[in-house]
Amino acid sequence: MRSFSIPPHYRSNLIGRLKAFRKVQDPKKKDLTPTLLDLGAVRFILARHFGFCYGVENAIEISYKALEENPGKRIFLLSQMIHNPAVNDDLPARGMRFIQDTQGRMQMDWSELSANDVG
Repeated sequence: MRSFSIPPHYRSNLIGRLKAFRKVQDPKKKDLTPTLLDLGAVRFILARHFGFCYGVENAIEISYKALEENPGKRIFLLSQMIHNPAVNDDLPARGMRFIQDTQGRMQMDWSELSANDVG
């Protein structure tokens, strides 16, 4: 399966290792039992499937690539791409703008867009 280049702050070495371990145990993801991480005094029970899905990782990669490839240009997305406040706050901090939120409420007026904008 394709892997995506997303910012390292969206990844966790521990979670990556847990997912890799489960992938070896159950490559077809048929076992839906949670993963138990037992640290003695503390036990963590992690859902079998969690984290960003294929489509979200793809969207994040495309967004960051657009920012990287278009320095100094105004870049817009129709809406926030996922229901994740960290991503939806990080992209505007890097210069991307959302035309509307995930509920379809306008964040700006259409007239603000120009032919020179990237979207």
